[in-house]
Amino acid sequence: MNTEEKFAREIADALNDLEAIPLYESFTRKYSEAYLRKLLQRVLSIPESQIRKTRGALFTYLVGQNNGKDTSRD
Repeated sequence: MNTEEKFAREIADALNDLEAIPLYESFTRKYSEAYLRKLLQRVLSIPESQIRKTRGALFTYLVGQNNGKDTSRD
């Protein structure tokens, strides 16, 4: 398991969303670890009662909101 896969697994575990590991792997290949960790911390800091769907859905939404703005691994 490479570092991207490990990080994707860490995200999935934190969000309790193991079914989405392939999606999180695509994020870890595309975006910087610092950016993803910042978003993950933000999502985890929000009380469950304030989240409409799931933490995983919110994380995915937030990743898409900043698509390409100083977040790329390149």
